[in-house]
Parts: sequence; structure tokens; C-alpha cells
Amino acid sequence: MIRRATQEDASTLARLNAHVQGWHAARYPDVFYADPDPAALVAYFAERLADPACTAFLAGEPALGYALCSLHLREASIFSPAIRRLMVDHIAIAPEARRQGHGRELLRAARDLGRELKVDEILLDTWEANHEAHAFFRAAGFTPRRMLFRATP
Repeated sequence: MIRRATQEDASTLARLNAHVQGWHAARYPDVFYADPDPAALVAYFAERLADPACTAFLAGEPALGYALCSLHLREASIFSPAIRRLMVDHIAIAPEARRQGHGRELLRAARDLGRELKVDEILLDTWEANHEAHAFFRAAGFTPRRMLFRATP
């Protein structure tokens, strides 16, 4: 079961985000906090859910996963045409609920939303160390588009 989240679901998204945040903080401690302030995290999700360009989906009842999507509009420039993109900003499934189809259903909902919004493409961002997610995204029909390289001064 997939449903659209409302502002009242902000605490649910915050709860489902905890293991993903922990995963990122363990691998990239210079970039992510291990334990963000719980009230601030709920406020963050409430603010995102209030944004008309943002849509979140919940999987399961009670919720076992979520996808947070946002519409990005890039105007035409001398370098490129205008592009309507749906960005999957977050996707997370509770560890005990993985490999049960929830992630696949969340990405299906994102694709349905993309068609509804008449976007040109759907993008998602993933960290280099997240090989399990890369395999899942490839199996769901996503292909790498660009790479970011990093150096410190």
C-alpha cells in the first residue's frame, strides 16, 4: 500500500529517516550528523511537506518506508533547453522491511507522479559507498547520469 504523506506524517518520515541518517553518518561523518535534533527533524519534514513542489509517499501500514520527491524546473539557457525534473530526494525502507517490494512500489509512485507532472526525467542522488542502493536503482531502470568528484583543499 502506497499513500501520499501529509504534514501530519512529518514525525513518521523523521522516524523512517533515522537508520538512513545513521548509515550516512557512519560512512561520511564529516558530512552527516549521527543524531540530528528530533524536533528539528520533524520540523524539517513538516516544512518540506508544506511545499507544493514536494510530494512524499509512504509504503505500508504502518509506514515502513518513504520517498520524498521534489519538482525542479530549470529554465532554458544558452547551454541547454528548459527541463522539468522530479528529484527523488530521499528513499528509505526500514531494515526489517527490505526486499518486500516497498522500494519498488515507492519508485513506481515517483514515476506515476513524474508522468502526472509531465517531467522530462526523474533523478535521484546516491552516495558512492551505497552499492546496495545502486544495484536496486539499476534494477528499477535508473542509469548513472553524472558523477561528482571531491577533493579537500
